[in-house]
Amino acid sequence: MRCATLLALSALVSLPAIAQDWQVDWDWALSASQRQLGDSEFIEPSRDSHSQLDGLLDVQVSYGQWNGLFALYSQNLYQNDPQGWLEHVDNQLIVRELAWQDSVTIAEQSIDVTLGKIRLDYGVSYGYRPLDMFKPYRQNPIGLSVEEGATVAALSLFDADGEWSVLYTNSHWSDNEVDNFDIANQQQGVGIRRYGLINLHEYQLIAYYDDVRHGALGASWVSIVNQSWEFHAEALWQHKSQQFTQPEQAFQPVNLRQAGEAWQGLAGFTYTTMNGHSFIGEYWFDSRAWSKQQWQQAQKRAQPLLQSPLTQPVANSYAQGLNHYNLVQHNIMLHWNWDTDSWLQWQTDDNWHWLSDFTPKLDLLISPQDGGIIATQWLTYQWIDTGDASVDLEFTARFLTGESDSAYAQINNRRTLLFMIKGKF
Repeated sequence: MRCATLLALSALVSLPAIAQDWQVDWDWALSASQRQLGDSEFIEPSRDSHSQLDGLLDVQVSYGQWNGLFALYSQNLYQNDPQGWLEHVDNQLIVRELAWQDSVTIAEQSIDVTLGKIRLDYGVSYGYRPLDMFKPYRQNPIGLSVEEGATVAALSLFDADGEWSVLYTNSHWSDNEVDNFDIANQQQGVGIRRYGLINLHEYQLIAYYDDVRHGALGASWVSIVNQSWEFHAEALWQHKSQQFTQPEQAFQPVNLRQAGEAWQGLAGFTYTTMNGHSFIGEYWFDSRAWSKQQWQQAQKRAQPLLQSPLTQPVANSYAQGLNHYNLVQHNIMLHWNWDTDSWLQWQTDDNWHWLSDFTPKLDLLISPQDGGIIATQWLTYQWIDTGDASVDLEFTARFLTGESDSAYAQINNRRTLLFMIKGKF
């Protein structure tokens, strides 16, 4: 698979960009990060900090009804422990998407057809999206992130009120390196989806059966109240789930097992002002994550196990609870961003025009039960924009704070500072 991807990328490099039937767009990014590490109840890191440089080259190709998105993802172009340039680089050639999409006529009905690897993102929320159920996004990533689609065969029929879709998906095709939890959640199945519009409201209904969940029902609702307010909600119930299960005996490790039914539900709002300020507030619940009591039990058991070299692997196994899609059951997300162009259109003083090149954002992910907080801020500066090419500079800072015994405090990355330069051509 990787050899085929390399040949495809090589062919694209030599492809004339002005060819009439081809459309080729390039994106690139370099990311330099510095992480401050710290002890937790589960793991004692071997160093205090870690720095690395990563690179990403994306090419999006369109030819007729074919669309592809390919990536060359290079991690550890530089790292400080062990120190060196290009000595420990990990190159991945990734087919993010490769699909054929067209319409056919059956019994005088026009039906849209999708075949191939493509993202199906039905979630309507910001902080967490329960309906991204085929290949979920990484939650709240910073820096470079390479998301892949699932293998999909879909038929879609549109009517006056919305859309009906019949789906087959298979998420086993993964060029990214994935951990055991992601492997256990790779599925294939079939389902049906209804999307509809009612005035200024939209809804979705999804019924799906696969070999991991053994049945799932999902729904979402979005209401546009006026130019300032929007409300949204989504939920998913599944008959079976994959969860990390704590042992009954203290000296046994945590294991990944198939558990019973689970559900996730989210409700939130978006408020936007005329001055360009946008606020998002969301609460969601995920029954698959460990509860406050389970996290307290994990810390209580792991603390003495970490003191002896013989039992350290057992203590380390409790850190697997951090691999769930949500770390805690109850979550609150507060988000702010500022579109400075909207603010500047109301200003008569040209001295503030330089602000139009900056975009600030702030996230607060809060665990209300145990007092953990993950604070992330972004500041993006548009350095170059010619219409055909652009270059942005982005600085990101993430801090883990709050109560010392919270679930978030068991993450070894206490602070992450990241500088990224990215562009299009």
